[in-house]
Amino acid sequence: MDHISIVLVRPQQPGNIGLAARALANHGITKLALVQPQGFDADRARWMAPKAHDIINNARFCTSIQEAVEGAVRVVATSARPRRWDRPVWTPQEAAENAFTGPTPTAFVFGPEDAGLSTEDLMACHGIMSFPTVHVRSLNLGQAVTVTCANLLAAQEAAAPAVPEEEVDTAPAAFQEELVQDSIRALKSAGYLRGRSEVQVHGTLYRLLGRAQPTMDEAARLRGMVKQLLWWFKEPRS
Repeated sequence: MDHISIVLVRPQQPGNIGLAARALANHGITKLALVQPQGFDADRARWMAPKAHDIINNARFCTSIQEAVEGAVRVVATSARPRRWDRPVWTPQEAAENAFTGPTPTAFVFGPEDAGLSTEDLMACHGIMSFPTVHVRSLNLGQAVTVTCANLLAAQEAAAPAVPEEEVDTAPAAFQEELVQDSIRALKSAGYLRGRSEVQVHGTLYRLLGRAQPTMDEAARLRGMVKQLLWWFKEPRS
């Protein structure tokens, strides 16, 4: 489970942080990141997390999702709401199984209790995990983390123990985002974004990189090509 991290974005209730920490400990996951927790009370969180105090004590406090998912190759968001632009949608079982193909360093991102993740938050994510529900679509934050962790443990136990033939240095999500931002600037300079949504183009490029999982060398070469285009656009032409 060393390649798995759980990210709570702007959590509002210390009790839910404690419940999430307990779920991590129950299922063998150790990495917890908190993005701008609201009114964080460590004692209240620990009270809801018996035998999981080390998870809370070692949690990373971050100012942004990008900081929290640094080092992850695949970033999965949890959301029950339909969106204007596409992201692949996985069940908890599918998302957990994807995390053990490789295995791939994966961050699971959960939104605040009252509103969930915003559209801007989702721009840092490659896909959406949606929980099967009936009438009431949203889950309690602690419940959602527990269901996710349980599926991850099941996927770990089901995964073949074979060792990969060759370890691949896949470009982390942070570098993928930098490559996309450079590409957006180049497309803007070329006039491609006139009449097009920058958000949709960003999503298309980011999803493409998420599926392709380029190596760090490949991503660096692509970024070099884009930077050359940016330089070309800035140079005066006769």
